[in-house]
Amino acid sequence: MSFISGASPPQQRADDPGDLARFFRGICYLRPHGWKDLKKAVQQALSDVKVSTCWVVKAEVLIGARDDAAFARLSDNLRVIPEVPVTAEVWATAARLGYALRRQGFMVPLPDLLIAQVAIEGGLVLWHADKHFEQIRHFSSLQARNFLPE
Repeated sequence: MSFISGASPPQQRADDPGDLARFFRGICYLRPHGWKDLKKAVQQALSDVKVSTCWVVKAEVLIGARDDAAFARLSDNLRVIPEVPVTAEVWATAARLGYALRRQGFMVPLPDLLIAQVAIEGGLVLWHADKHFEQIRHFSSLQARNFLPE
């Protein structure tokens, strides 16, 4: 699970922060009795309207939908989250980052490389619960907040 936290471009702010809250309540169902720190941090970010994402994260969320109704609901909720573009430059630098990581012995999936590179280029903090982002962080300028259990 990942999403990007940081100041959203003003033209892309969500009209209704309540929609963001409904979306992230849906995300937190993955661990309804765990990740209390994550839930608290998400609530604060939502109240400050400082959440952005990219289409790669959106696709990962939609792939995990339980059924058609959940897919439709998630799709509607995802529309309100400001989106950071995945540009040609992001693709190129993500490939270079993946190459450098592979040379260090780390095989990182392409979606994680793209998500990390979007955060790096946008100067955003990536919130995650995925070991790959910690690997990336050690070999790049990625700013990350890790919510993996220790």
